[in-house]
Amino acid sequence: MARPKSSGSRMDRQLEHDVCELVRQVTGLQDEADPNFQLALDFVWSNFRFHRFLDVNSHKVEKTIEGIYEKFTIHSDLNKAASWKRLTKEFLNASLPSTEKIKTDAHYSILSLLLCLSDSPSNSNYVETPREKEVEKKDDFDWGKYLMEGEEIGLGPNIDTPNWSEDSDDEDAQQPLSREDSGIQMSQIAGAGWNSM
Repeated sequence: MARPKSSGSRMDRQLEHDVCELVRQVTGLQDEADPNFQLALDFVWSNFRFHRFLDVNSHKVEKTIEGIYEKFTIHSDLNKAASWKRLTKEFLNASLPSTEKIKTDAHYSILSLLLCLSDSPSNSNYVETPREKEVEKKDDFDWGKYLMEGEEIGLGPNIDTPNWSEDSDDEDAQQPLSREDSGIQMSQIAGAGWNSM
């Protein structure tokens, strides 16, 4: 028998209970005294104890995903093909609860399990159900009013404020223009004077 010796710990009892429940669910046998139940239980313990589960081959999973996509395309199920490609890519690029990384062995293991459990995925009548995306809440808060709270803004002319525009016009009119300000070069004036003679 490959059944491990129970140390009596709570975890070992839970594991034994889970293995028995697995045998019940898969085989349909309910009586633990049944010799067939015991054979199935020994088989499960043997696989748990001695089997070397290999790591997932991500290249093989990628090839299978691409093969299903091509099969959908060849059979002119273009909606299924587009949905298949988009959803598998979205899943592989999403982070899992246990890790923030993308395209990990866990991602490929889940896809491999689903592909092994599926029975001819290209022959199913699949219609993608649209998922509701989270709609961003519109910000109706009036930030201008909040930031200007307590400030008094005068929209009309204020008596206390001097009118700077009138003073600047008077100053401009009083100052004579210099040659640099006029944009005329001395050479142009001199050239014009020489030509008129």
